[in-house]
Amino acid sequence: MTELIVMRLADMTKFHPDQITAKCHGCGHDVAVYPSGQKAMRQYPGIKLMCQVCRQPGPDALLAPGAGSEPSQSTRKQ
Repeated sequence: MTELIVMRLADMTKFHPDQITAKCHGCGHDVAVYPSGQKAMRQYPGIKLMCQVCRQPGPDALLAPGAGSEPSQSTRKQ
């Protein structure tokens, strides 16, 4: 099963204007899904969303296409 590692909302310091929220498949915490992750969700129906606590990125982890530019599109969390 394909997994997408996302950030817990509670741990975020920035947000993207086009992000959506969902639940971590592992622990049920609220997570944010940036546009690149949303694209991955459309491309891989049934993809598991895993928060960064439940599934820490390993050395073979890849960024979702487009994810590299998203931090610069984000603003500080209020």
